[in-house]
Amino acid sequence: MRRRLLIGMLLVVGGIVAAGLGLRIGRALAPTEAGSVLATSGADMETEGELPWLAIPVPDVAFTTASGDSASLADYRGRIVLLNFWGSWCPPCLVEIPHLIRVQQALLELGGTIIGPAVDSGSGEEVLRFAAEKGITYPVWLTSYGVAVGRFGAAGYPFTLLIDPNGIIRRQYLGPQTEKVLLRDIGRLITNPPPPPMTTRADAAAGAGAGR
Repeated sequence: MRRRLLIGMLLVVGGIVAAGLGLRIGRALAPTEAGSVLATSGADMETEGELPWLAIPVPDVAFTTASGDSASLADYRGRIVLLNFWGSWCPPCLVEIPHLIRVQQALLELGGTIIGPAVDSGSGEEVLRFAAEKGITYPVWLTSYGVAVGRFGAAGYPFTLLIDPNGIIRRQYLGPQTEKVLLRDIGRLITNPPPPPMTTRADAAAGAGAGR
């Protein structure tokens, strides 16, 4: 019952028109391993209507947590993840953080989480200190500009990916988002999940070869 009420609240809150934050970025083409895909700000999504779900397998990248431990998105398979690339040097990222803290509270209730890879933001100790000062309650990892852009297609910051429990990127957000936009899409992903992407013959062959 509590889960159903929470999902209902997400959909109601998400239905309210969200005010755009920071600079209005509009559209940008963000290259990823699966090709160029659309990255758009939450404000544009509200004015242009609901976008179709993406279907991009998340890249297999090794990360390091701010505490110095190894981390991978594969460890979060089976959970909804908001992967938020940000930087301590990025003013729009700081505007977005309070919204993410509130979204994290709802996501934890649903078994999901936000993960915040900090891009070129100093040592793990510095990032942890900064995160504590800002009240960040979700896991913070370390990454570089090269990884954020080269492997995940970050066209600017903050850059956020909504990843479903199967490890498929379903939304990309460029620029600071409101909790209303993020909770709306999380609610839709839960109540009306898109079908898993079709496996191509090449993918099947590669998988079979890897298992030998």
